[in-house]
Amino acid sequence: MTDPVLVAVPPKGGSFDDVMKRLAKLGWFKAELITALRALIKGDKRRVKLEEGLIQLWRDSGHEYEATMRAADRFGHDLDEVDAALKRMRRYPGADGRTELDYTPGAEVERLLAGLRGDADPEVREAALALHLQLDLTRPGKPSRMVFNHLECDVLPRRGAPVVRAVIMGTDHEVTPTCLRKQKRDLSLTCYDAFHNTMLDVLDTPKVRDWRELTAHLVQTSTDVRILGSLGLDDYLGHCVLMGRQGAARAKALGGGPRWAGPGDPKLALLKERPVLIDPGYEEVYRLMLDAEANGIRFESGPKDIERTCAEQERCALYIVRSGSTVAVTPNLCVVGEELITSETIVAVNQDRLERNPWVGALVDSLQPSTADHAAAWRTRLAAKLGDHLVLPGATP
Repeated sequence: MTDPVLVAVPPKGGSFDDVMKRLAKLGWFKAELITALRALIKGDKRRVKLEEGLIQLWRDSGHEYEATMRAADRFGHDLDEVDAALKRMRRYPGADGRTELDYTPGAEVERLLAGLRGDADPEVREAALALHLQLDLTRPGKPSRMVFNHLECDVLPRRGAPVVRAVIMGTDHEVTPTCLRKQKRDLSLTCYDAFHNTMLDVLDTPKVRDWRELTAHLVQTSTDVRILGSLGLDDYLGHCVLMGRQGAARAKALGGGPRWAGPGDPKLALLKERPVLIDPGYEEVYRLMLDAEANGIRFESGPKDIERTCAEQERCALYIVRSGSTVAVTPNLCVVGEELITSETIVAVNQDRLERNPWVGALVDSLQPSTADHAAAWRTRLAAKLGDHLVLPGATP
């Protein structure tokens, strides 16, 4: 019996939705199962967001159950949901002696998941069996969340071909390339920027903007990881510079062109006035791409509401922009220049495993990685969405 092909996918979020919908379309899974999976993960995300709001509402309501329920009613919450949440959420004594509220304990979330695994709907039961609990490290308090763990499937790559056994594994974005390098995964269907971030040691230059440039500068003798192409989801995102209106106007006046960090780029001066707000996971990439040390640019871990902070406090940030919807509705906020890095969902493989296991190649054939580049079309859509929230400095006079 041959080993299954291990395929990494995101464990949650929009990227998970898009990848799993594509696999269902290719016939790897029933569409009904993927619909149930997405619904369970999104439902649990809503639970966590409700609890996050209730923690603050509890404090604002004098740390009392009845007052919190009245406040929730005024805000239009479903009171049955609020009551159930308050009953299961953790309570602990605060420094001032009053009872504080915290997220539902992990053991109780496990019981919620066990209930779903016994649901009357067979699709819900199967979907729940594919989930496990993970701490949400992006939120203060680190609540337990239901995220995708793994599913097994039999894939028919093409008519008349042998069936391939695959295990689809939820793998955190930032560790996926490392898992590929260590042969803990055979294939990966995840965003490109994680590869840029974790493969700097095998590039002959860190200054690459997308997976095509990374492939061109990859030192192949130093790694078995290969990017075969895009999954074709048209799910582009950019690591963009955000500024308030005042900073954007100054950048436009300085010129230097729409790209960042070209030779003698004058608008880099704006980034060294105060620390640039970032996701610290990308600090090394940003530091190298911007020649931060030479240009006197410093970084600071950004707050959760990084867009509002830039708009209201005239701060600069490097932040992921997808459709541009949030920027477009935030007064005084602008995207300045072109993105530093362009990312999309890619098909990557461990070359050694590809050569040794013919079933890996069969799944690659089923996925049909694309080499088409639609980044220009994405920029056009982004510009249309942003309107005057997009500021593209021209060439220096």
